[in-house]
Amino acid sequence: MKRTLYILSFLLIGTTSIAQQSPLSENYFLDKYSFAPSYAGGASSKFIYLGYRSDWTGITGGPKTFRLSYNDVLPYMKGAGYGAKMIYDKAGIFNQLFIEGSYSYNLQVSGDHHLLFGLSMGFYHNAINLLEYYNDPAYNLDPALIQEDVKSKLKFMSDFSMIYEYKGLEAGLLFSNISFGNASYKNMNLVYNPVTNWQFHASYLYTINDDWQVDPLLLIRGGKYEKAQLEFAGQAIWKKQFMGNIMFRSPGVLGFGAGAEVMKGLKIYYNFNIATNVAAGLFNNHEISLGFNIFDYIGTKDHPMVN
Repeated sequence: MKRTLYILSFLLIGTTSIAQQSPLSENYFLDKYSFAPSYAGGASSKFIYLGYRSDWTGITGGPKTFRLSYNDVLPYMKGAGYGAKMIYDKAGIFNQLFIEGSYSYNLQVSGDHHLLFGLSMGFYHNAINLLEYYNDPAYNLDPALIQEDVKSKLKFMSDFSMIYEYKGLEAGLLFSNISFGNASYKNMNLVYNPVTNWQFHASYLYTINDDWQVDPLLLIRGGKYEKAQLEFAGQAIWKKQFMGNIMFRSPGVLGFGAGAEVMKGLKIYYNFNIATNVAAGLFNNHEISLGFNIFDYIGTKDHPMVN
């Protein structure tokens, strides 16, 4: 019994440190607000974004992520924007929930030079579904340990980002999952300390001619218990309506995506990637995102943040 309890305690402490890392997404070309709170009220404002991502599709119980977000300008407040997002992530018996609201401010330094500041605040919750684990015939846990699921108490979380913008050039830094003090679980004498993640990105939107634009992107992300990942991506845009992208992420993930503004106020994007260093078909990832601008149907134009 004690041995099983020790194993379970290690499982809870170790996996929650990993589980609270921000779920991956390649939706940044469609919804920049999903990338960093500094983009709230920017070019993708007034859209409700819905996203679904399925990771490790060749493995039963692979991660599934659902996203919902919205951002817009703050009326009567020059340079300010706001946003709200919800992320629910489930991986096997583990699940986590992020709910945050955001505030951004666009500071014009001089001419076309801008600094974008963003702050998100909200709550984080995770749970471990022991009943689901125990009911699997492949496992055998002590019934005394699975009388109920293990759920964390709500934990305050915050994100902070700062982005430099000059015409088509953007470069920024994000610190996410910022918290203070330990988090704990309901009805269990266990605590954990959420880990702050960091992310750096740089991109440049270059207009080739009236029909074509390209947008290369460099991304580096990491955390205390997370090995830094390097990501290169590039998007081609035709007539500002049809998009396609390619992506490479270390240590050996290749991907591509395609999207379009299929009709007034409705955007769709699909991303697919595969790990090249494992068996084919085992770690395929699929992500589909929808953007819906209700204001396009009621006569209000989609204006980016006023500088």
